Amino acid sequence: MAHVLLQGRIAADQLQYFQPYADPQWKVSVWDPAQHSPEEFAPLASTANVIVGGNIPVEKWPPAEQLRLFQIPWTGYNFTSPDRMPAGVPVANCYEHESSIAEYVLLGMLEWQIGLRKLDQRFRDTGWGGLFPGGGIFHREVRGTTLGIVGYGHIGEEVAKRAKVFGVRTLGTRRTEMPTPPELDWLGNESQLPELLAQSDFVLIACDLNDDTANLINEETLALMKSDAVLINVSRGGVVEEQALYNALKSKKIGGAIIDVWYNYNQPGEAEVWPSNLPFESLDNVLLSAHECCWTEQLLQRRWQVVADNVRHAMNGEPIQNVVFTGTA
Repeated sequence: MAHVLLQGRIAADQLQYFQPYADPQWKVSVWDPAQHSPEEFAPLASTANVIVGGNIPVEKWPPAEQLRLFQIPWTGYNFTSPDRMPAGVPVANCYEHESSIAEYVLLGMLEWQIGLRKLDQRFRDTGWGGLFPGGGIFHREVRGTTLGIVGYGHIGEEVAKRAKVFGVRTLGTRRTEMPTPPELDWLGNESQLPELLAQSDFVLIACDLNDDTANLINEETLALMKSDAVLINVSRGGVVEEQALYNALKSKKIGGAIIDVWYNYNQPGEAEVWPSNLPFESLDNVLLSAHECCWTEQLLQRRWQVVADNVRHAMNGEPIQNVVFTGTA
């Protein structure tokens, strides 16, 4: 019988999504920082076969001889590293957010071109407003525009597939080379970022945040974009230099931005912070959301299905999905 420990605020709160996919014979324990002390973690971890969650609540790992897998029920793993995980234990993460992010990106592009919110408000205020059949106020189409994806990967693939259906020309760059997939018009390497920026009507930031990509989009690279181009960031705030983006938007050096990821985040037990250090919310050429682009119940259902499948793989000695590294501590 597998012993699965869900630990940490997020995993504990999402037990309801795991239960439908868990085998009835599994023992499922929960360590919730809102209800349990750090001292209660060690006895649970010492008998667990799989631990699901994030940063562990103790400085030093307790004995975990039976641990076969540390499973992160989301994508990021910057809170840990091989030297912080028990030797020989694989650490895996989950994706499954690509389709919901892709829908958000296409929605943003469509709203930017069509402006349905403004059409709705004008109708509520004026009805026909003097319009006659065959007339009206022009809006734009996404058909025929060019979308450039910086960091073509899981998210970029799903966005590009959908964009192609709308008649959007789609470009991409990525760190590692691969043949151009059918959903892209061309795929280049990092050195071709200036070319992508110069050609794109929409620029989607979909790369990881790391030492190489921090402030990748800055005053110099923003200056390469078209004056009416729109930056879309669903990656991490730190990929785009905050002051440079604000300046470019306020001065209308670029057309606008659709921003879902930010520079300041709330932390448990601390006072709430404002997402940005600059007043992006005062600008009239932005669409803003609070890191919600992928947040659907279907996302959680897909992720916890992956978690349950990986528990089975670990217990059966089968290959585990999405292993990011193996512990060395």
